[in-house]
Amino acid sequence: MGYAIFISLALAACQVPPPAKPDKSLDPKDPGSVVQHAVFNTRSQKSYETRFKATLTAPGSDPIQYDGQSVWAAPSVLFIQYSASGGDHKKGVRAGAKDCWVWHTVAEEWVTAEEAGLSSFARGLQNPDEVLSVLARHTGGAKIAETGAVRITLSGNDIEQIMREQAQSGAFDWAKSTAAVVLRTDAENRLKQFTVEASLTSTDPNVKGEVKYAGQVDVVAYNGARTLKFTDEKNREIPLNKDIQTAIDRETK
Repeated sequence: MGYAIFISLALAACQVPPPAKPDKSLDPKDPGSVVQHAVFNTRSQKSYETRFKATLTAPGSDPIQYDGQSVWAAPSVLFIQYSASGGDHKKGVRAGAKDCWVWHTVAEEWVTAEEAGLSSFARGLQNPDEVLSVLARHTGGAKIAETGAVRITLSGNDIEQIMREQAQSGAFDWAKSTAAVVLRTDAENRLKQFTVEASLTSTDPNVKGEVKYAGQVDVVAYNGARTLKFTDEKNREIPLNKDIQTAIDRETK
């Protein structure tokens, strides 16, 4: 049986702690128990593959849409690629808390996320393991809102952290914004899907009304692929460089 969980997140910490085994057996009527087991069961897997999408819509403007996929490999490696409105395509690898690389399409080489001006690449909604590591610290505030649902309200910087890569820092007044996260589990009480819906207050005086944000991540497979094959616009495979492979080996061995 799947569960839907509305969770308040705080993703400021980058370090990914090891999964903590729940002290008690799963109690589907206890929202904290549902969260604890979902987090542990998911983070105990060797790998999982996801598909994700997000939409940011400002009043009077065309929506900015994101559509991508990722592969997470235990304990802390993420391969990710996505397309955004306007023909923006991103590919990258995050290994551990600090190391991240992005494919530079013009130079045709891997550069660090900092060099590319994308320090928040593969973070927040795009990195389910970051979300799960925070869920493990917020089980006490979970409340059942309806059958199979647990709710905690999002506020302030928590919203910004969920939107790490999509939202530009300083573009919104996070204290006046609201959001909720929904997590659903599969029959084995692992992550199946989580969604985010937010109403954001812009700091731009020319924006009249709330900016709407919606995101969704679906797990499509467990314990299959442990890497993601990258290709260029001519469908040629993009190999990882030595630094990336070294970082991956450091994290996974």
